[in-house]
Amino acid sequence: MPNTITLCFATMTGNAESLANAAGERLSAAGHVCTIVDLASARPADLTTFTTALFFVSTWGDGEPPADAADFWYDLAKAALDLRGLSYAVFGLGDRDYPEFNAFARQLDERLAQLGGGRLLARAEADLDFEETYAPWIERLLPLLATTEVPAS
Repeated sequence: MPNTITLCFATMTGNAESLANAAGERLSAAGHVCTIVDLASARPADLTTFTTALFFVSTWGDGEPPADAADFWYDLAKAALDLRGLSYAVFGLGDRDYPEFNAFARQLDERLAQLGGGRLLARAEADLDFEETYAPWIERLLPLLATTEVPAS
């Protein structure tokens, strides 16, 4: 039975969305069922319905989430959710020239773990040349997703 994987993104320039789409194509070709979710239209409670989620997020300004995902983040930061049924991985996009490089990715990863989510793979923190970080990250992730158990319905 294929895994259902939710690919979530938060972006200002479109790079995180492009990576979520690329990962979705790659995972679909590997037999997984993928859904892409813009965190701008998601609610933290939605996370309780996901079994496997990949987050592609950029950091904006002074270490903050992209503007359209700010409400999601602020709500998640104070939410009391049980995410023990969620396996996840976070891919952060940033620019090392800024002092709060990939801060939102770090904060999101830590918050998901605090709420009980199970980290599939260590968070990746990419600089402007994100393709160099993405390629090995997705290669390490693919076998982990192939062995993730899907709960019986």
